[in-house]
Amino acid sequence: MQFDIKAILRQLDREAENYIFPMLDNGYYYHGDQKLTIYRDSERWAMTIEVIAYHNHQLDIGGITTHISYFGNCILTKKHNDNDGFFSFPEDEGMPALIKEERTYSSYLNPDVKYIKVRDQLVPVMHDRQHYHNKGILLECPDKIVNYEFMRGLIPDYSDLFWLTRSEMANKIPLDLPMLMELREWHHPDLAMEEKPGKNETFRQLASVISTGDISLYKPVRIANTHWRNWPEGGTL
Repeated sequence: MQFDIKAILRQLDREAENYIFPMLDNGYYYHGDQKLTIYRDSERWAMTIEVIAYHNHQLDIGGITTHISYFGNCILTKKHNDNDGFFSFPEDEGMPALIKEERTYSSYLNPDVKYIKVRDQLVPVMHDRQHYHNKGILLECPDKIVNYEFMRGLIPDYSDLFWLTRSEMANKIPLDLPMLMELREWHHPDLAMEEKPGKNETFRQLASVISTGDISLYKPVRIANTHWRNWPEGGTL
């Protein structure tokens, strides 16, 4: 069975109009990483977009947030995207990973912390400023590593710990729906500039992939723009 390409794109555009489709320069979140996954069989299709970001109004380790958006014809709840799409997986290990600075309403990496815990796995905390420079992170302060810089320092090395597991999506996407393809980078529409998914090369091609099940139809020409450095307005509200 082939699915209607126009109907797929209409759903994505509708979610964009309702401020549901992921905006990588969301003013409340410093962008970190992203993953797009398509699921399909002969009768059903679904797409998820997961985003790792730091909430700029939260000063502890819980500010590192995974947000997942769902699209498809088989989503198991009436509201595809509701408030249960936000998750925070990291925890302090022994002491607070971030020290709050009330004067500036910010937080920075605790110089004494050695690990954080993500899904019961210990993740070493990097204090070496060169580690961040090597990832293209221009540190704001000469003697501190602020919260969102720390998050970006974890990427992509530990991104896999922050994505949802298939069982964690079971309340939205049937567990028996097989995965068709996965992307870690793509050309994302600039929603703030009123670019809709339905006019975006990536999602027009992905709609064809969903329609036919043929992943060879995804042949992007435009350069991927999902890296956080391309969305400098994120987190600035």
